Amino acid sequence: MSKTPLNEENKELLTEEAQAAAEEKKDKKKKSRKSRSSKAKKIPENETEEERKEREKKEEEKKKKKPKDIKTATKRLLSYITQYKGLLFLVAVLVIATTVISVLASLAMLPVNKTLEELIAGNIVSGDEAMANIIKWLIIMAIAYALSALCNLLYSRIMLHISSRTLKNMRRDLFNHIQGLPLEYFDKRKTGQIMSHFTNDVSRVSDLISSSFPSLISSTIQAVMTITIMIVFSWKLTLTITVAIVLMFMVVAFITSKCSPLFKAQQKAIAEVNGFTEEYIKGIKVVQLFCQEKKTKDAFNVLNENYRKIGVKANIIGGFMSPLMSMITRVNYAICVFYGAKLVMAGEMDVAKLINYLSYSKSYATPIASIASTYSSLVSALAGAERVFEVLDTPNETDEGRVTLVRLIKNALGEDEETDSESGTFSWKIPAEKGFTYVPLKGNIELKDVTFAYVEGTDVLKNINISAKSGNKVAFVGSTGAGKTTITNLINRFYEVDRGQITYDGIDIKDIKKDDLRHSMAMVLQDTKLFSGTIADNIRYGKLDATDEEVIAAAKIANAHTFIEKLPDGYETKIKADAVNISTGQAQLINIARAAIAGAPLLILDEATSSVDTRTERLIEVGMDKIMEDRTVFVIAHRLSTVRNSDDIVVLEHGEIIEEGNHQALIDQGGKYYQLYTGKAEME
Repeated sequence: MSKTPLNEENKELLTEEAQAAAEEKKDKKKKSRKSRSSKAKKIPENETEEERKEREKKEEEKKKKKPKDIKTATKRLLSYITQYKGLLFLVAVLVIATTVISVLASLAMLPVNKTLEELIAGNIVSGDEAMANIIKWLIIMAIAYALSALCNLLYSRIMLHISSRTLKNMRRDLFNHIQGLPLEYFDKRKTGQIMSHFTNDVSRVSDLISSSFPSLISSTIQAVMTITIMIVFSWKLTLTITVAIVLMFMVVAFITSKCSPLFKAQQKAIAEVNGFTEEYIKGIKVVQLFCQEKKTKDAFNVLNENYRKIGVKANIIGGFMSPLMSMITRVNYAICVFYGAKLVMAGEMDVAKLINYLSYSKSYATPIASIASTYSSLVSALAGAERVFEVLDTPNETDEGRVTLVRLIKNALGEDEETDSESGTFSWKIPAEKGFTYVPLKGNIELKDVTFAYVEGTDVLKNINISAKSGNKVAFVGSTGAGKTTITNLINRFYEVDRGQITYDGIDIKDIKKDDLRHSMAMVLQDTKLFSGTIADNIRYGKLDATDEEVIAAAKIANAHTFIEKLPDGYETKIKADAVNISTGQAQLINIARAAIAGAPLLILDEATSSVDTRTERLIEVGMDKIMEDRTVFVIAHRLSTVRNSDDIVVLEHGEIIEEGNHQALIDQGGKYYQLYTGKAEME
């Protein structure tokens, strides 16, 4: 393929001179700031070019690890969750109920403790009376905890339901949006990195919705209620925990600020691991063929180790949360015991209240620690959600075309009338000042002074002029990277021309809606892509409403019918992943049948026979000859034997047309094509 993917490295190369110039301007300012501010960023003196690049690379990595707009990510995530307002309200009621009941149930120990205190003091003579009172309150406490557990079970099940529905909607939106992204988006990213959005990122969100949100609500209510009850028991004693609470929130704020960027980096690292794994599992045959297992393992280990280091660092920092909270709680508990004993001796508090108070003083830290833990999970999940939203925010293909493709028939008055019937002839429907005008679809393609670059400043095509009339076969010949495939990408509007114009039946293709433009074309690519399903399903992909008879007819045109009939299940044979249960040539014949059933007036063949043997190539050529009849055809080929009968052969080199004509004319010319055809020169 002749395209150069647009990536960050290319952009940096293009802007290197501009960055160098800007760097020189900043040097003077930096030197003056050094003397004025000790906090100014210090640039090492006599820094080499390699050291500067390494420093800038580290700075860029630090920027990437910084968390983005968590507030916005939260709002957008809530927009998905709040679709289930009724269920969320029920969950809120159940969470509040289970928390309130659980906290208040502990108050049942107060009368139990008082009864025991009275019994020990001799104020209660009858042990049976004391036991009956204790059992009564214990039963009340048991019922309360049972109700709390029931409410917990109910809201957990509801949240799982909300979580599964929310994730279904997110995956649906993500998949639907990806379908409309421009081709260049996929050129820049590995398949595994894109798949990571559907797996790791969405899974993080799942954990957040199903457990973290309810836990955050429950822990907040529990913390507020616990501290309120403690204040009611003894506001003096509660003042002693104020410092502890402040310390706890300081610990939470500090640790989460350190963890947030690490969780973001962790999500990025696992995406890189997934991308690498996907790529090399698909290419395992090549890896083993060239005995590159060790190199591949080493490369994977580097990525895996990076993911491990980030994960360990994040968890180590996050792991400080629990022991620090525990230490603060225990120190504070000891202070409460000491000061509480003094209050009891001073007659300001009784023993029963002190015992109950101490039980609350041990538990108030639990919800605060839970909030801290939940917040860490929240940040991690929002990092995943943010990555999903970044994909959803990527602009779809722009399409300002107004010209559509319709079928026309003659009505009783002899006038053109639109129809859904296949008996109608294709025409372009062009908006006019009054109504519409119709132009018959013939398949005339013309490129006028077309210039294009994947990366600004590096032209892949330069002033290309090609004219293909209806029924013509135009072949593109040239070295790899000459721009052959780029031309077909532009005709499909996978990319837009930078300068010049491409017309289709005299209409600028920018004015034609992309779907209608592509409906008028069929392509047979070098890399055949067959989907999971039957052979019939894959042929029918070119025309979803095709009948079985049409599927068989298309297979016969492509010379695929014979081998399909010999398969155990014929047209119902299941295609396995990457079509491993059929040969490459057979897969290509199915691909041709798919193009044949589409019945499009424009056909593009991109290296359709380069990966098959000569016998299969001949079968494919016969099949293609049949579907090329009465169609405009663009052929890209390395094997010149496949383009001999072309009406026009275009020889490209470095994005420019160096020769053009039919086979005999180019042979007589004795130029590049002649040298390639006679073997005096080889295709690079």
